Amino acid sequence: MTLPIPSLPQRKVLLLSLLRNFDLQPIENTVDVIDYYATQISMRTSGYVIRDLKLLLRQAELKARRAKPDLVDHLERLTLSTRFIQWSDFEHALDTYRPSQRSEVESTLPKRDWDDMGGYKVIKDRMKQAILLPLLKPEVFTKLGIKPPSGLLLYGPSGCGKTALVQALVSESMMNIISIKGPEIFSKYLGETENKLRKIFATAKRISPCIVFIDEMDAIGTKRGFDSGESSGGVNERVLSTLLNEMDGVEGRQGVVVIGCTNRPDQIDDAILRPGRLDQLVFVGLPTLEDRVDIIKTLMKKISVSDDIDPRKLAEETEFCSGADLENLFREAGTAALRKDLDSTSINDGHIQSVIVTICERAEDQILQGKLDMYEKFLHDHTL
Repeated sequence: MTLPIPSLPQRKVLLLSLLRNFDLQPIENTVDVIDYYATQISMRTSGYVIRDLKLLLRQAELKARRAKPDLVDHLERLTLSTRFIQWSDFEHALDTYRPSQRSEVESTLPKRDWDDMGGYKVIKDRMKQAILLPLLKPEVFTKLGIKPPSGLLLYGPSGCGKTALVQALVSESMMNIISIKGPEIFSKYLGETENKLRKIFATAKRISPCIVFIDEMDAIGTKRGFDSGESSGGVNERVLSTLLNEMDGVEGRQGVVVIGCTNRPDQIDDAILRPGRLDQLVFVGLPTLEDRVDIIKTLMKKISVSDDIDPRKLAEETEFCSGADLENLFREAGTAALRKDLDSTSINDGHIQSVIVTICERAEDQILQGKLDMYEKFLHDHTL
């Protein structure tokens, strides 16, 4: 008899029992503190078994004991045997502890907030609907008798924030994430690459709901016939076949969603893009005027700038710039400010104007040289 990994309700029941032995920091306007902590932790521990939950709570307790108290706290501890465990202690444990079920794969991404991502509101909403809704509320699809989306492919020019959008999505969802980069998965040993892929999807099924994020998807899903030479040994086709089988879910992959990112969608095999695999294609193109205004305002919150910089005027001057270009614009302007005066405390419009021409010309070359035509053709070929 196989004992399954505890579901969310089962994890909460286990945590309600385990947390009774801990001195928890009271939460304002919360009557049942144990229930609050159990709910919050259970939502963030998909794929954890009972041993993982015990070790997680132990790590939070040790973090609380390691906190350096001031003199008043030290005097209070003379009469108290323990210190309250705060929510910050549990957050530290959740960030540092890796459960046993995913110890063999790299499964972390940098945390990012949606507020750190300016613009692209339509794309953000579509990603939330396509990815979070099927994993968090699968019953809404069951009522209609339809299958939820199985995967999502973000494609578009470099520097438009595809990977950053996925990072923000994962940070908000609080779900398990297995992140892999296409080129890094290849091994020089025969059959090792295919075995890695099988292990990744097997782990994702165990710790579901889970997101499998494949960056540089074109490296792992190259079109058939691309490596027909004798030197390659047909490794790309074998890896592609394995990936297709795993994405098909021969043994079922309920609760596992695949997200891919690429700036070369024309190199991806069409079999990956059929319904049931990566059936949601999202074009992340150059930001519109309103997107650029939002991106510039977001960047200006983090950078020391003077009042003479108008976000809308600057957005109108940077028509062909991506989000990365706009970030580079402020970085170069800051460097120009320091070259003029090492004691500069802010970036003004003069610093911006001294570097904007070079950056805009470089961005405009993509349009003039037809580098974006590929995305328009791909969008036309795969639009219903």
